[in-house]
Amino acid sequence: MTALMTEMPDPPKSPPTTDSRQDFRPTTGSSQGARLPTDPGQDEPSAAASQQGDGRETGGLQDICRRLTPIRDRGRLWVLLFFAAYLALGLSIYRDYGISWDEPTHREIASVTAKYLAALFLPEVQIREFAHTPPLGEYGANQYGVVFDLPMYAADLLLGYNGSMAEAFYLRHLCTFLLFYGSVIFFYSIVRRRFASRALGLGACLFLILSPRIFADSFYGKDVVFLSLFIIAIYFFLRYLNRTTVVNALLFALATALVVDQRITGVFIPALAVFMTAIEFLDGSRRPQNPARLLGPLLVYLVATALFILLFWPYLWENPVGNFLASFSGMNRFPIVYPVLYLGRFIKSTEVPWHYIPLWILITTPLIYTFFFLLGAIRIVVNGVKNGRFLYGNEAEREDFLFLLLFLAPLTAVIVLNSALYDGWRHLYFLYAPFLLVAMTGAGWLKGLLTGPLSRRERHAAAFIVIVIVISLINTASWMIRHHPFQNVYFNILAGSHAGENFELDYWGLSFRRGLEFIVKNDPRPRIGLTANVPAPLINNAVFLDPRDLRRLKLVPQVEADYFLTNYRWHPGPYKLSNEVYSITVGGGKIFSVFKLR
Repeated sequence: MTALMTEMPDPPKSPPTTDSRQDFRPTTGSSQGARLPTDPGQDEPSAAASQQGDGRETGGLQDICRRLTPIRDRGRLWVLLFFAAYLALGLSIYRDYGISWDEPTHREIASVTAKYLAALFLPEVQIREFAHTPPLGEYGANQYGVVFDLPMYAADLLLGYNGSMAEAFYLRHLCTFLLFYGSVIFFYSIVRRRFASRALGLGACLFLILSPRIFADSFYGKDVVFLSLFIIAIYFFLRYLNRTTVVNALLFALATALVVDQRITGVFIPALAVFMTAIEFLDGSRRPQNPARLLGPLLVYLVATALFILLFWPYLWENPVGNFLASFSGMNRFPIVYPVLYLGRFIKSTEVPWHYIPLWILITTPLIYTFFFLLGAIRIVVNGVKNGRFLYGNEAEREDFLFLLLFLAPLTAVIVLNSALYDGWRHLYFLYAPFLLVAMTGAGWLKGLLTGPLSRRERHAAAFIVIVIVISLINTASWMIRHHPFQNVYFNILAGSHAGENFELDYWGLSFRRGLEFIVKNDPRPRIGLTANVPAPLINNAVFLDPRDLRRLKLVPQVEADYFLTNYRWHPGPYKLSNEVYSITVGGGKIFSVFKLR
């Protein structure tokens, strides 16, 4: 890496059921109402089970067999097998992905904060990397949260890794996946409890995992780190709403702070908590006799959230309010303007139209998920209209309303504030959690309709719907397998057959890893000159090469180069170069090429 870096510039810092209608009962500080399971995925007895017992006979072969079965609940066994298989899959492929454009920068951001903390608490510790690390107050990207990056950097130091070692990024990719894996368990618990259905819980997780762009980013993407923390926060948000106690307020505050400290976008969560509490308070039938039982935990939540945010974000310590506002301002109006390829033409990242995010979601999400989302959104809106000014009539409808609110509120804010956006909708990947939760409301409603008494024609329609869902999931999984590890450039049929002419493809530059590996494997020359359309991802992915091969590579001007590498970033058309020796094609579109120049 040293040899390559000597002639390469620094990478740029920029370019129970849905139909339940039971009376709503306030659960504030009482044992009434529904409770979230203490353990994600924990089961709660149904009404039928409460009335009929556990369904076991007192004798006979059936009872004996059940007693001899290690896991008596087959449903739970399927859940365990599902998550075991997913964990095994992730552990087997996390090393397959390249390094995304921003990963080294975020490691640097963490090192700046680590130097600041070391000076405060361990001034006697001398770390070699700190010699070239600027002070936190003078660092240009100091406003970024480090709640994930800082532990990763600390782990690097403990294990003896540095930024030019592949092991440092393998560790980061592994931990990114494990965090997402944990959030999928929380996601299962949210859906399983809401619909009292393990099948829908696993279906929701399958939808989440079989989302190609989310799947790929779950191994390297900072945006999916934010999504993961957001899912966990939703779980504790629901737990707090369903049983408003001081303990649940503190857990919710901790989860909220982690979201905000990863990305300040998460500040909308406390606002929604206040909004949901206001609805409860203004409705006399829901408000407890003692308002303090509702407002007290809210106050605890807000104060604790502020303290936790401050605790886990060292950048705020010297000037909490001023630095927080500076970070928020920087989030809304990113200081660097990027050219953005959108609908076949380049626009400024500060001037994207209102439909930029909705369209990106539409063309990069499997269509069956969008169908269920629309079905769920219609169902929630219809229920809200029926309930009038109080919006929901029971706890199930309250959760559905919150899911839709969690999706629409941030999306509306981004559009109204005209926030700077680029690289597709990755900055708003966290919206995918409520998007799928609304979709599961639609799926749950449809499931309720199809499991009731049906005519022959209706049974045929139900069978057709099931077949369409299965085919869609198989098709998506097949696409992901065929194009591994480049699921990050997935487009559905609505994007057309030439999506690369209208939208950016491998904007992270992950494909450079494969190109570099091809060159060193097939060219034995002792010195190889390289040039690229963008140097940063080339430099980043060079860490995966054998040190002996790395010493052979030099970044040089194009007139002196042996190879030209490109991921077509900001260049959607073909190059006027003829000797293409390697390329990567995904879904009919070329995302990477290596041209031999001499």
